[in-house]
Amino acid sequence: MADNYLEKRYEEVFGKGSGKTVRKVVNPSLNSLLLKNRSHRSFSHSHIVTDEALRDIIAVNSRIASAMNQQVLRFRPVSDPVQTLAISSMIRLGAALPQEKLPPPGAEPPAYIVVCSTVEENRWVDIDLGISLEAMSLKAGELGLNATIVGSFDRDALCRLLDADNMHPLALLAVGKGCDKIQLLSIREGESHAYYRKEGIHYVPKLGLDELIF
Repeated sequence: MADNYLEKRYEEVFGKGSGKTVRKVVNPSLNSLLLKNRSHRSFSHSHIVTDEALRDIIAVNSRIASAMNQQVLRFRPVSDPVQTLAISSMIRLGAALPQEKLPPPGAEPPAYIVVCSTVEENRWVDIDLGISLEAMSLKAGELGLNATIVGSFDRDALCRLLDADNMHPLALLAVGKGCDKIQLLSIREGESHAYYRKEGIHYVPKLGLDELIF
């Protein structure tokens, strides 16, 4: 009914047969965002991640759940090339692929979101952290970007770089246009969960629904 109403309004304004068409804006489904939400270890530098995009991603934290509504997470968007390159030297990507030395030179993430806490890490902070990282990753996907959660990094060096000694760094979100070719593999309980690369494709084993329900 809404679509017919818009079409009739166009006819009223522009005249019937004017050639004007009503284009529906289709938002990506949750399933499509989840499939797109893969961890890339290589990024294109031909696509600039704007400060506005980083703010849009961080903004989801004003609308998501928080354990006991404590809201202790704080965020630092980083897009300055000098700082992003410095951060890239402090992180470790693809721990299961040490021979790859990821991210490769020239394909480092063009932007980061540093996630900190105003209090020391505890169970409730970790719950908030997981909710936040997934929500921000999905928002990045909605914006046509890729986001990779980074948990292995030099916390002391990061605090010095960002002058954030009063914060507790918990994780990083690397943001950009991913370059990796990634494919999910269905596995059964007991089979290896280790991701691997073969002939230029990054394979990620995932348990199926029937394996997850008990």
